[in-house]
Amino acid sequence: YGKQWYQRRVRGKVPAFETKTIQLSTNPPVDARFLSTNRHLAVGYQDGTVKIIDLKSGEATVTVDTKQEITSIGVSPDDKLILTGTPYSAAHLLAVQAGKVICCLTEHPAGYRPVETAPSDSVEHIAFHPSRNLVAVSYTDNKVGLWDTTLQRLRHTLPHPDGVVKSCWAGEAQHLVTCCLDGVIRVWDVDQRETIAEVTGHRDQLLDMKISENLVVTADDSGIVKVFRIS
Repeated sequence: YGKQWYQRRVRGKVPAFETKTIQLSTNPPVDARFLSTNRHLAVGYQDGTVKIIDLKSGEATVTVDTKQEITSIGVSPDDKLILTGTPYSAAHLLAVQAGKVICCLTEHPAGYRPVETAPSDSVEHIAFHPSRNLVAVSYTDNKVGLWDTTLQRLRHTLPHPDGVVKSCWAGEAQHLVTCCLDGVIRVWDVDQRETIAEVTGHRDQLLDMKISENLVVTADDSGIVKVFRIS
């Protein structure tokens, strides 16, 4: 597990591409995910609004107001559910066809707001399992929560030593790979709730991660990008 394969410091200009601008709100978009057909885009806006946009027409086909600021967004593999994260640990589960909020997934009581001196517990990333009714929610307060989307309850919590910025399913979705601010990539057996590997090599906080088959690409706060081969 975790052999470093490639490293590069990112510099220079990004190549120019043909683009199409779609602006359906005066509020800034925070996160977006393609639906499975790649013909629609689910966009979460800072004011709590979620829009599903037809990329051909540029019009919103579904609009839902979660009534809370959005920090991240995830779409289920069948495009039936959307989960939106908030700065206060909560995540709102939306039914796409009905165009409404089903429930709020949180361990806190209704109306919870942290005191100003409390550590951040923002929802940073959302990853639906490709075949099970399970979603991994990454929090800045040192954990990943595994939520059952059918029962609408927390199954397990995976503790980390620092905030978690992203998580991805890997190994035919048998394992969860997490990207932590302590600079370490961890591979989890979610059923056993234990780490089976730790990948190190970064000296700064990790900001992003992408998995392609047995390769993990990571980027840190100093501009270093590394590629690890995992097995």
